[in-house]
Amino acid sequence: MNPQQYRPASADGQEQLQPFRSFVESLHDPIYRLAYRLLQDRELAAQEVERTFIEVFRRHAEEGFSPTNGSMRTAAYRVLIHRCKMAKASGKRRLKPRKLSPRTILEAVDALPDEVRLIVSLKYECQLSYEEIGEILEMSPERVKKGVWRSRERLSEWMEEPRSPLSFGIIMH
Repeated sequence: MNPQQYRPASADGQEQLQPFRSFVESLHDPIYRLAYRLLQDRELAAQEVERTFIEVFRRHAEEGFSPTNGSMRTAAYRVLIHRCKMAKASGKRRLKPRKLSPRTILEAVDALPDEVRLIVSLKYECQLSYEEIGEILEMSPERVKKGVWRSRERLSEWMEEPRSPLSFGIIMH
C-alpha cells in the first residue's frame, strides 16, 4: 500500500475537478429525466445516472473537462442510453408495465415504441437538436426528424380517437 495515494485532494486537484462538476450540474436533470422515462423507476434511474457520470469521468479524465465539450455531452447520453437498455434487458428489477389505454400525454408517449419514445424524450425533454440526437443515436438527422414526425402523427391520432367518459376518469350520473 502506498500511503501517498490516500492523501486528501489538494486545492489544485479540486480546481481540476470543478469543470467536471459544472458539467454534471448542467446535465444532471435532463439525463435523469431521460433515464426515468426509459426505465420508469426512480431509484434505478438515479443509479444509472450516477454510473453514467462515473463512466464519462473515467473516459474523459485524461482529456480534461469542458462543460461545453460536445463530445462529453454526446458520450454522456450514449452511455446513459446503453446503461438503460442493459438494465431493462437484465430484468434484475421489474419495470412497470406500459399502459395500453393512455389517459395523459405522458402515458401516450410512454406507449410509443422504444426507439420513437427515446427520440421524443431527447427532443422535447432534453431539448436537443436533430443533429445532436442523430450523433447520440448514431443515425442521420433526417431519420431523427422522421421519428419525431411519426411520433407526432401517432400522438395526434390518439388525441383524435373518441374516448368514453371512463377513459378520462369522469363518472357520469
